Amino acid sequence: MKKLRVATGHLQGCFGCHMAILDLDEDLLSLLDSIDIVRSPINDVKSVPKVDLGILDGALCNTSNVAVAREFRKKAGKILAFGTCAAFGGINGLRNLFSLDDVLQRAYVETESTVRGKVPSSPDIPAMLPHVRAVHQEIAVDYELPGCPPTPKMIRSVLKDIIGGKKPVIPQKNLCHECNRKHQEMYVPKREFVTNAVHAIMELDVIDPDRCFLEQGLICMGPATREGCEARCVKGNVPCRGCMGPTTGALEQGAKMINALASILPAGAMMFMEDVVGVGYRYSLPVSIYPYREEK
Repeated sequence: MKKLRVATGHLQGCFGCHMAILDLDEDLLSLLDSIDIVRSPINDVKSVPKVDLGILDGALCNTSNVAVAREFRKKAGKILAFGTCAAFGGINGLRNLFSLDDVLQRAYVETESTVRGKVPSSPDIPAMLPHVRAVHQEIAVDYELPGCPPTPKMIRSVLKDIIGGKKPVIPQKNLCHECNRKHQEMYVPKREFVTNAVHAIMELDVIDPDRCFLEQGLICMGPATREGCEARCVKGNVPCRGCMGPTTGALEQGAKMINALASILPAGAMMFMEDVVGVGYRYSLPVSIYPYREEK
């Protein structure tokens, strides 16, 4: 059988998604029987050849990222947005809460360790975009695989589907379906809130490993986050941070989370949190309504 020609590219991110491909371990060897990776940052091929599948990780943050994404779209038969940054903008997207000028001033001039700093300016430096974008907001995308990074199991499944000519099946439900923590009060009808306080994880001396985080006053993004990560953080007794992004058809991840919390804890308790918006939209702000309403 003819091998699928694959090119991978990195935009703006931590490079963790590319490293996750290596986490396939022995399974990567079996996949290489069906795919030929002709270009990637790992083998250091600069140009983008004609390929059947282009895999892009990272968000679009500057003009160089845009140029790479457009080149991949021209050369690849199909495009896979690989990881949460590519699919939703990721952590990078939190800068969309501020103007580009404010971001550059803070980074190069106002930091506590900077002396006589200035914003660099050169034609050799790619210009920053006014707002961070997900890949599909710049080019047409055929498949999306969320995750920060995606699990080896999901990577293997999606690539096998694409190799077989099938549309990959991505989980649709929220993370609570993968979580086996017990709910003692969440579904008991009553007028009182389940908890009257919101805690940071380091504020509690003890966190019950079997009880729902929300019932303990800890913000867990599970109700507004797609399943598929195998609840890795939750199993480690750490609340979900939302890195799998929103469920299908609910791109306003933060608003969905507020809706889920409405009957659990009072809104006033959340106001004491340092960054309410950053919690709800930590990984998905670029695909929310706000930045593009402002631009238009």
